[in-house]
This record gives sequence, structure tokens and C-alpha cells, in this order.
Amino acid sequence: MFRLFDYIQGKNSYKQKIEMTAPVITEVLPSDGPFCESTFVVSFYVPKENQANTPTGKDLQVQRWKTVYVAVRQFGGFVKDSSVGEEAAALKASIAGTKWGAAVEKSKKAGHTSVYTVAQYNAPFEYDNRVNEIWFLFDLEDGLQTM
Repeated sequence: MFRLFDYIQGKNSYKQKIEMTAPVITEVLPSDGPFCESTFVVSFYVPKENQANTPTGKDLQVQRWKTVYVAVRQFGGFVKDSSVGEEAAALKASIAGTKWGAAVEKSKKAGHTSVYTVAQYNAPFEYDNRVNEIWFLFDLEDGLQTM
């Protein structure tokens, strides 16, 4: 996480400060085995003025996303390891048996590797009215085929 903070504070190839954007997203990727830990990929949206020629940063990669469709559950408070799994389970339960639940499952089998994504919209120093989301990514075509 500090690598991203350092990056927006000017530790990048242009030595340029970059405005912080929201949401900060964390993709949770499954482990390879029963004794391996999950992998977390933390990202943030690069402001439009920096997109054409995005500065590079040490040990960071630029991701270019195409259009993404997500099933979303919103929740408040600070994101905690102890509760984020519960929020993901609640989202899964809320779409179970729907065309969207089927689309999410089909997309996971087709190669969407993240278990879920957490989106955080508030700065760390904001304590009230925090907004977070759990996302399950899916292909729209998978959702349309189940209609």
C-alpha cells in the first residue's frame, strides 16, 4: 500500500505528484493451495490528465481495464479482514438463484480469477459516512445468456 502512496506523492518516473482518486480497489485472488495465502492487488484510478503518458513506479504495474460489469454490495465503516468475508458471503447469498449469480459463477469458471474485489471510497482519515463495496466481476454476455 505504501508503494502506491509513494507513487502519488512523486516517487515516479516523472517525479510528479498525482491527485488521489477513488475508489481504491483491492482484488482478492485465491491461493494456489491449502497452505498458501491469498494474494491482494491494490489499485487506484489514474486521473485522466495522467492516462495518456502514465508515469511508471518502482514495483508497480499499470493496468488498463476494459468495460467491467459487477454485482455490488455496499457497506459502511472501515474495511476489516474479519468482516470483508462476511460482506462477500452476503453478496453471494443476495444474488444466489438469479441470472446475476449464474453470470458471476460462469465468469469465475471462464477465468475471472479474483474471488472478490473491495472498493473503498473514503480517505483513511474520514471516520464518518464511510462507503465501501464488495464486487463480483462478470461478463455481461454470461448474464444475458441466463435471462
